[in-house]
Amino acid sequence: METSAEYQVDLKCNANQNASVSTVIFSDDIEVSSYSCLKNLNDDAWSAEHLFLAAVESSYMTAFFSTAKHKGIKFKSFKSTARATILLSDEFSEITDIVLKPIVIIEKSSTVNKTLKIFTLCKEHSLVIKALKVRLHIFPSVILA
Repeated sequence: METSAEYQVDLKCNANQNASVSTVIFSDDIEVSSYSCLKNLNDDAWSAEHLFLAAVESSYMTAFFSTAKHKGIKFKSFKSTARATILLSDEFSEITDIVLKPIVIIEKSSTVNKTLKIFTLCKEHSLVIKALKVRLHIFPSVILA
């Protein structure tokens, strides 16, 4: 069975260049920068680059949750750090590499290897990551608690 879904995000920016993104299904807007973070401006708003990295990281997380549930892995917590490397030149800028460092805390030592295997599967089950054209490096950690 094949289905499809559509997502819509709306952006608005006023004359003062205050910008926000919203969607009809959430009541909160997200303040976004009207400048690239590459300009090193002191701005408390999320840049497009930050939002992109957050999308990559949260997509990986949801792939992990789904796969872990399907494989019967129970975990106490999941956290992750994502870092992007950006190549800057006079002609263009591009994201060349993304490093993800997910950390999962599990209760049973018998599930360590299975949990590590799930980390490799997540790359294939993440919609956002599958759409990337950059090198992705994943350095997972499993902690027994």
